[in-house]
Amino acid sequence: MALDDATQSAVRALWEVATRHGREPVPVPEADPWEDDDPLDGRRAWVPVEIPGVPSVVVRLHRDGEDLVVVEDVVELDVPRRHTAAVVQELLSGRARRRLRARGFLGHLLGIALHNPLPADLVVTVDGPEPTSYEAPVVLAPGTGAWLATLATAATEPSSGDRPAG
Repeated sequence: MALDDATQSAVRALWEVATRHGREPVPVPEADPWEDDDPLDGRRAWVPVEIPGVPSVVVRLHRDGEDLVVVEDVVELDVPRRHTAAVVQELLSGRARRRLRARGFLGHLLGIALHNPLPADLVVTVDGPEPTSYEAPVVLAPGTGAWLATLATAATEPSSGDRPAG
């Protein structure tokens, strides 16, 4: 996929955020400017920006501006391009939170029965004139790092009303 100006700008912004936190991103695959776009890729073609470390973050910059921020290989946050770098900034700054989905003893037992002993959502809030929260389920899997499990929990608040419409 040939990189357009908006994607190149987003890559630069993500590299700036990562290096500000002492994290060296994995080089972005080169795009051949003379290669025709693959018609099968369409608007959902994406370029990865990988920021290794704890937490591991991989951003898939989609051509249509609706990016995917993957945290610790188990949480996928859908984020519009205007907030992608800010979401990564919040993650690397340690300001992400967990919102517990099930509470109490019965909730914990239900989580164990469903093979997820820690049913929760990852919540990342971007400050601004109108603070916006992005959230996605934390699905624990073998090999999941402890970073997600040790995050502080967010205050109890509605879970579906925070997610922006797009």
